[in-house]
Amino acid sequence: MLKHLHIRNIALIDDLHIDFSEGLNVLSGETGAGKSIIVDSLNLVLGERADRELIKAGTDKADVEATFEIGQHKRVKQLLLDNELEDMGGELVISRALSIEGKNICRINGTLVSLNILKNISDLLVDIHGQHEHQTLLHQGNHIEFLDRYGWSKIKPLKLTVKKLFDEYSEIKHSITLLCGDEKERERSMDLLRFQIDEITAAKLKPNEDEILLDEKRKMQAAEHVIGALSGAYSALFEGGNGDFAILDRFKDIINLFEKIKDVDEKYAAIYERLNEAYYLAEETGMDIRSEKDEYFFDPKELAAAEERINEINNLKRKYGRDIEEIFAFQKRSEDEYERLVNAEEQLGVLTEKINGITDDLYSASMALSLERKMTAKIFERAILGELADLGMTGAGFEVYFNKIEEKEKAEFTANGLDKVAFYITLNPGQPLKPLSKVASGGEISRIMLSFKNILGKTDVIQTNVFDEIDTGISGIIGNVVAEKLASIAKMRQVICVTHLAQIAAFADKNFLIEKTVIDGNTKTATIPLDEPGKIREVARLAGGNDSEISLQHAREMITKAKNKSVL
Repeated sequence: MLKHLHIRNIALIDDLHIDFSEGLNVLSGETGAGKSIIVDSLNLVLGERADRELIKAGTDKADVEATFEIGQHKRVKQLLLDNELEDMGGELVISRALSIEGKNICRINGTLVSLNILKNISDLLVDIHGQHEHQTLLHQGNHIEFLDRYGWSKIKPLKLTVKKLFDEYSEIKHSITLLCGDEKERERSMDLLRFQIDEITAAKLKPNEDEILLDEKRKMQAAEHVIGALSGAYSALFEGGNGDFAILDRFKDIINLFEKIKDVDEKYAAIYERLNEAYYLAEETGMDIRSEKDEYFFDPKELAAAEERINEINNLKRKYGRDIEEIFAFQKRSEDEYERLVNAEEQLGVLTEKINGITDDLYSASMALSLERKMTAKIFERAILGELADLGMTGAGFEVYFNKIEEKEKAEFTANGLDKVAFYITLNPGQPLKPLSKVASGGEISRIMLSFKNILGKTDVIQTNVFDEIDTGISGIIGNVVAEKLASIAKMRQVICVTHLAQIAAFADKNFLIEKTVIDGNTKTATIPLDEPGKIREVARLAGGNDSEISLQHAREMITKAKNKSVL
């Protein structure tokens, strides 16, 4: 259940703490006091749409924190585990902060999470029914989901089977559509694919060929420099030129000079030895240079051919991929597609056989789902009529209408089966059943929705139900009935109710007064937990009385009766 709600800087609220209890929690107060702000804040922290208009004027951010007792809530705990979030045992804390710049920060047990994760978890914690939800009940497209929720334990596996078969059915239908497309378009596709395949095949590409060619091109482009270096070095060493002596000849002259003085001093002898070594090394190197020069060959035609081949490969890259590997992959996909189109007739026969088989299975599964829905609908009808009778609508009639399902060949399959469902109702004996949206008034819709909530809630894992002014359009005796119904629901689940009805306030296990005050020119909303005397005064006020002893005594009697009925 929801244990604690902390709101800061939302609309008229500065800093507000509310401790909720088990059972029926009732929030009441004058119109405009800020009751709806509390519901809006709860919606915000649960992941609903964030509106920056909620941020209190004069502040730049707002935040809401909600603390839940989750006990052994296995689905919530599993979601925490799936999303690698800390499990704090029996407690769960979710928070959401909103800034004027539009920043939206969500946390679960202190860890930052996406809004999607927050919403997935919060959807298992709280069910909020506001006045706008009347529209979901009136919209016929939602009726099949109401019915499926009621019979979920039996309907769910059938729906999953139908969806699985429908997905396979749709995939095969799509493949057939592709095969049976425009004949000219198919021929154009085949011509293009054949051209692309032939162009790549004719190129006779080799893995990494482009990289090898670029390396060879680089070497060939340097040929002129290589030949010049080899020839120049050899000539300088052995031939000289331009009036200069060959380097080795001059080197020999230097050796001869030191040969004459090598016996004069050991130093000269050492120099003489090193000069000899250098001479023979230079001479040997010169021989190597001559060999390289004689063997080196460069054909300009080879460079032109390499450049032409590189251009050919680059042209293929522009069309089919960034590198040769991607070009090969493109060729493979094109060959597969070409083969598919060539064999379209044969494939079409195979797919036609498959679609016939899957259609039989899908139709049978859809009919089984429809049968289960219809059996569930009978039980659902009786349950709704029982709830409506409890709420003072004893003459009401209610039926779930189903569309006529066409034979298999004409059936319009969907992932949800073949059924279309509509709720029909009459609120007066002897009157024909009509679509729900054309019959009920505001107060009647509130009671009908309460009936739905009570019935469907019994199948839900959600343990906190919030009713925002469920009593709209209700008064008098029916108000007592609605109050008793809410109290009955609160015996099984936590209920938080915003109300204007004294009868509902009288049944509350815990009452809160929402009060608006003006302090130093600033309007603020506060929530005051009411003790027993405070509850009596508030029930008296809601009943249209004042602080007179008569009004207070009437309130005491209402509370006493509520307590006695709650015990039963």
